[in-house]
Amino acid sequence: MALNKKQTKIDTPSVVNIGLIVDADNYVSQKWTSFLIENLDNEFSRRFPCFSWEFSIVERQDFPKNAPVDPLFLLEYGADIKIEYGFDYVLLVTTLPLLSRFEQGINGVPSNLLEAAVVSLSKILELPNENLQRKAFLSLTKHCLGHLWGLDHSANTVMKPRKFWTGQPPLDWDKKEEEQIKQNLKEIADPRIEERGGIKSKWRFYVKMLQEEGLSILKDVLVVRSALMMFHLGRSTAATAVSIIFLFLSAEAWEIGSAMDSAWLDFALVFVIICATLSFYFGQNLQSISRSDKLKEQAVRSRLVLLGTIFMGMFSFWINLFVISYIVINILPQGVLAEWAGIHGKPIPDLHFSKLMATFGLMASAIGGNLEKEQDIKALLIYTEET
Repeated sequence: MALNKKQTKIDTPSVVNIGLIVDADNYVSQKWTSFLIENLDNEFSRRFPCFSWEFSIVERQDFPKNAPVDPLFLLEYGADIKIEYGFDYVLLVTTLPLLSRFEQGINGVPSNLLEAAVVSLSKILELPNENLQRKAFLSLTKHCLGHLWGLDHSANTVMKPRKFWTGQPPLDWDKKEEEQIKQNLKEIADPRIEERGGIKSKWRFYVKMLQEEGLSILKDVLVVRSALMMFHLGRSTAATAVSIIFLFLSAEAWEIGSAMDSAWLDFALVFVIICATLSFYFGQNLQSISRSDKLKEQAVRSRLVLLGTIFMGMFSFWINLFVISYIVINILPQGVLAEWAGIHGKPIPDLHFSKLMATFGLMASAIGGNLEKEQDIKALLIYTEET
């Protein structure tokens, strides 16, 4: 009898909770959400039987009603509800058109960072018949869920990027993508840290989180577009460009560089990257994303991924500045630079000065970054894509 009980425990499928958030006053959204749940529940139970699927509709009176609705606001709004209800993922379904930031027009916005996605029926309901509408709605939703579950774009599956969702194939994931989804969901479906109990200290909670989810968090940091983050920020890039130009034309900067020890410059580089990261994070109020009054694994994970993404963005930007500085230093007249640096008759230490210019440039970009609009930076970091 004990063996049977043990076997039953092993065979119990892990639970995946998906919350679907709709406007309590919008009957159309509710109807289509019910249709979505019925189809996804049947399909996922058949294709992923190792998981027990739970879908819940959350009707909210405070759901945004002004068109076009901002997906960024909806994602943050949904992330708070996800933590409040303890969902693994949330989908926000609306009939309103979405405000676009990076594309001409959009139908949905997934966010790996927040484990949430916004899906709009606005353009889908304009399709000529209900059959196409259903196919388009299902494929758009599966595309967004695929991103939440770690899938990249593919030309031969439902992960194909599209500007218009018309119900045309491909409408499904392939076998390889199914296996990738299963691996991702195994991590999510495990009991969360707060559910296991025993950890009251905030710092111990963070340490435990890094011990268990460190590699997964790093993966998410690298998936988010951190490498090109700074190049999407116009004011920050402009401040950096102006600062670099003045530094190259300033004899004082070259004198400082020649007087500064290389080891001290390495220390200054690490210090500047950390300070620039924290300046962005707190200066743009990013710590408010996925806020929770209690220690929740989902909220802590989102903050760590966000902080890591900014750090990687800063480091990647510094590397670009270093390469650009190295090229410029080797193009400029070496005699003039040696005169400015006060090292007459000696070769210019180009790696040392490239490091110096890149570090000063990163300081300028951090200052310029806090001149950016808070909503634009949040969208850049939170959005996985606009589709």
